[in-house]
Amino acid sequence: MRILLQVVIAAALISALLWYVGLSSLISILSKMKPEYFALAFLAYFGINLLFAVRLKRVLERDGVKMSFAKTLLAHYAGMLTSDVTPGRSGYFLTPVYLKNQNVPTSKSLSGILGIQTIEFLTKVAGGIGAVIFLVETVPSESWEQFGSFAGINLGLLIAGLGIALMLTGAIVLATFTWSRRAMSFFDHVANSRLLRRFTGGLMGKLEEYKDSAQKTTRAIPEIILITIACWILKGFEWYFLGLALGITQISWIGYFLIHPLVTALAFVPITPAGVGVQEFGIVGIFALLGVASAPAGVFALLSRVLLIVEDLIGVPQIAKSASGLFLSKKNEEDERQTQNVAPL
Repeated sequence: MRILLQVVIAAALISALLWYVGLSSLISILSKMKPEYFALAFLAYFGINLLFAVRLKRVLERDGVKMSFAKTLLAHYAGMLTSDVTPGRSGYFLTPVYLKNQNVPTSKSLSGILGIQTIEFLTKVAGGIGAVIFLVETVPSESWEQFGSFAGINLGLLIAGLGIALMLTGAIVLATFTWSRRAMSFFDHVANSRLLRRFTGGLMGKLEEYKDSAQKTTRAIPEIILITIACWILKGFEWYFLGLALGITQISWIGYFLIHPLVTALAFVPITPAGVGVQEFGIVGIFALLGVASAPAGVFALLSRVLLIVEDLIGVPQIAKSASGLFLSKKNEEDERQTQNVAPL
């Protein structure tokens, strides 16, 4: 029921956005779209995914895991596609499942992904703060008035601040779980308590593996930061080219570069799958501050979502392969149990 409610809310928000933009305006803008710039935006997103796969491969190789780049890229796309349809984009944490066909230990892949996401969140927090400074310096004070205020605070700045706080909270939680020995010791203490020891016996061995992998991931932090910044730069170009494809010239590349991390925070709001609808309205609101009309801003918001999902469909074969593998594994386990339960003649 919760998932169904989230889907209904997302559908309602997208419907409201389409109504706000207007179907005739949507068709008119799309008919005038410059395909060469849209192709460049698509290519920029492809470059981002290549770098994401390189980042994941490099982090796991530092932990002694040998991986195929092509298979890692497919596993990454599968994780991205799963995140496109899950609340808070949490589906990316299923990537360790998609890496199993390379015999990557779950403890190592999970610690690597958590470490990467920690740096990713912290980078976006820095970018979000930069975006707020950019907007305050760029946008005329009278333009802010359209948002109104809540408790004496401008509503636009309040929403931006909540988005940054959300990413910062996520980063702190991930960093604590990934690298804090004190947090690990606390978990050890709880898991080894008399009441829980019966249920956590198998888990504790995995936790020891995870702690070892997490410490090795810290050595890759400089590399993670460099690749993350490179991806952020490419994302600025992706949005810049998409804006040019739709005739949006009011925003410079640096504007897209700074705005993206701030808007991305809305994708982590868990009221809809991957923030569908919430992020789109956030884009329209910020673009309005920068002098972009609602129709092209709404089309930009919708196309930016479509572009991600279409390219992430590359991960469908990997999802199907992993799902069938899990099904066969469970079936084999059940067959073994039934065989063991059959009394000998």
